[in-house]
Amino acid sequence: MTLRLAVATEDFGQPLRQAIELAAKNKVQGLRLNARTEVRAETFSDTALRQLKHYVAEHQLKVAGLNYSSRHAIYDEQNLDQRLDGIRSALTLVRKLGTTELLVRIGRIPDPESAAPVISPDAPKDDDVDSLRNPFSFAPAASALRSAAASDAQKFQLLCDILADLSSFGSHHGAVLQLQFSSFELKRIQQLLSRIGAGSVGIVFDPAACAMTGSSPVRVFRDLYQHIGYVRLRDAQKDVDGGGIEVPFGDGNVDWTELLPTLVEANLQTWVCVERTGGDQRDDDVRDAIRRLAQFLPSPG
Repeated sequence: MTLRLAVATEDFGQPLRQAIELAAKNKVQGLRLNARTEVRAETFSDTALRQLKHYVAEHQLKVAGLNYSSRHAIYDEQNLDQRLDGIRSALTLVRKLGTTELLVRIGRIPDPESAAPVISPDAPKDDDVDSLRNPFSFAPAASALRSAAASDAQKFQLLCDILADLSSFGSHHGAVLQLQFSSFELKRIQQLLSRIGAGSVGIVFDPAACAMTGSSPVRVFRDLYQHIGYVRLRDAQKDVDGGGIEVPFGDGNVDWTELLPTLVEANLQTWVCVERTGGDQRDDDVRDAIRRLAQFLPSPG
């Protein structure tokens, strides 16, 4: 097995210390930590970080990056400053734990060519509310409310500015942002990467996200190979409504007989994190996935 395998401690559903012990029982080399729920800058002193790093090493493992999860897109104006402060704090922890990667969710990449304001479906229309039609009302007209909405092009620029700032900040702390996308729209990803001038970023390759959106994981991997800095090894099924759901490894639409040899052939130097983010038995699913990997990987030599 030539892939540099890791697991995520949060998948074991235990306090951090016990999760590390459980992770060590699997045939992996690293474990990924959660920078929001497990290792927070405001609660971990430098001494505590050194002790954590030492405890991981005692179990013959390395820290395989940190994950900073968020329910909102990174550029969403709701709690934006708080979100960015949290990411910056997480970036300061990466080198201290002996790793380089911080995974962050980007959300949908806005269309940089769309100048039309994005109107919320819940925004009131002039015909909906009497006060909006009343010329003597103090309520603003719906058209005025809609004109204040940011366009996709403006959101795209904000996203570029945020990532340029964070990547530059990360570079000063020996950390690299690894960007998680909800879908792999090649043109927009390339436009985004070309606009980030400071620091450095990588792409998190996620076969499950490909399967959910109807993309070919192998094609996406080959198209973006030079930018890929992390791999989340998940499986998923695409449903008839155009969405998808994550499923245990081998039970989804990802063709592992094609993808895994492709990853091996690429001689990846990145971490490949075996994950299960849903289900009632995440830890068992992760263990089973690690065992089943050997069935798909090419024999040495």
